Amino acid sequence: MKILYITEFFPTGRDLKFSGGVEARTFFVAKHLAKKHKVYVLTSRISGTRREEKMFNFTVFRVGNTRSYNATAQDIIERLKFIKSAISYASSMSVDLIDSSNFVTHLVAEVVSRRKKIPAVVWYPDVWVGSWIKITGLAGIAGEFLERINLWLGANAYIAISKTTANKLKKYTNRKIHVIPCGIDKNEFLKTVNKFKDPTIICVSRLAKYKNIKTLILSFAHLSIQVKDAKLIIIGQGPEYKNLKELAYALKVKNKVKFLSNIPRSQLISTIKSSHILSLPSLTEGFGIATIEACAAGIPYVNSDIPVQREITNDARGGYLVDPSRPLEFSKKFEQLINDKKVYAEKSKEAKNLALSYNWQKISADTEKIYLKVI
Repeated sequence: MKILYITEFFPTGRDLKFSGGVEARTFFVAKHLAKKHKVYVLTSRISGTRREEKMFNFTVFRVGNTRSYNATAQDIIERLKFIKSAISYASSMSVDLIDSSNFVTHLVAEVVSRRKKIPAVVWYPDVWVGSWIKITGLAGIAGEFLERINLWLGANAYIAISKTTANKLKKYTNRKIHVIPCGIDKNEFLKTVNKFKDPTIICVSRLAKYKNIKTLILSFAHLSIQVKDAKLIIIGQGPEYKNLKELAYALKVKNKVKFLSNIPRSQLISTIKSSHILSLPSLTEGFGIATIEACAAGIPYVNSDIPVQREITNDARGGYLVDPSRPLEFSKKFEQLINDKKVYAEKSKEAKNLALSYNWQKISADTEKIYLKVI
C-alpha cells in the first residue's frame, strides 16, 4: 500500500523538533507503517528544511513558499498558497490512499481524492465549527468557512483523536467515525535523568490564546510567593510568545520562567522527565499529548477541567483537573504536589499506569486496519 500523509507542519532531520501533537501523530504512525508500506509525507516548507528528505524509511516532500510556524490565524493567505501547492503536488503522485491531519490539509486530501478517485481518510484532532471566531477572533471567519467546506466535501473515513472530538464530528457527517487516540513510544522514556534541583512545572503547548498559558503564568506568580524556589518552563512557539514574556516580566517572575522552543525531541523528553509537574491550562483541546507523555515519565499534571482531559485521564487519574479560569486553583494543586510527598507518589504511580493505555504501535495497527478497509 502506498500512503500519502498530508500535514501542515513536519519535523526535519533526526532531531525531531515537533511543533505539536498533530505532527507527533503523523510522524509516529508514518514511522510504524513505513515498515510494511510505501509511505510519503507532504508538508509545507519551514526555513532551513529541504524540499525532499528521507526519514525513517519514508520520504518527506515540502512544497510552497517558506513559512514560519509562529504564523497567526491571520496567515490565511500563506495557508491558501500552501493548499494550492499541495493539491498540485499530490495530484502528480501515485498513491493508494491519502491521510490528512487538520482543516488546511483536509481540503487538499478531499480535492485530490476526487481528482484521482482514491480514498481520503480525514484525521480530526478537534472540531471548531461554530467556535472559530470565539477562539481566534475575526480571522477565524476564514477557518470557519474552510472547515465547513471540508465537511461538506466529505471523506471516505474519519478518525477522531478522542470520543470528545468524535461526538462533535457526528453533527456534521453520517459516516462512521473511528476513535484512535495519540500515544507514546515507551523506548523514549527508558533513559534515567536527574530531576531539577528546584520544584519545576513544565508546560508543552502552542503559544496561542486558546491554550490559556496566561492562567498558568498567573498561577505560577502566586505559587512563587509560597514556594520561593519554584520554576516554570514553557516549551512551545506561537503568536502569544511576546505577550506571555511581557506578563512574566510584569508579574516579576521573569527570572523564574524559562521559554524554550524548537528543541530536539530527545531534549524535550529529557526536560519533561527532569521536571516535577506538567500543566496544560487549555480552554479547548483535541487531546493534549503532552499529558500522556508526562504520565509516561511518572510526572503528575494539573490541567484544565475540560471534557477531553477528563476522557484521556479517566477522570484525573495521575493528576488534577481544575477550572481553567481560576489561577489560584492551579496554584493550590501545584503547592500540594510539591509539599505532600505521599500524594505526589500516589499520583506519579497513577500517571505511569495511565500511560500504559496509549501505545503508538497499537495505534498504528488500528489505523492500518481502517486504511485497508477503505481501499
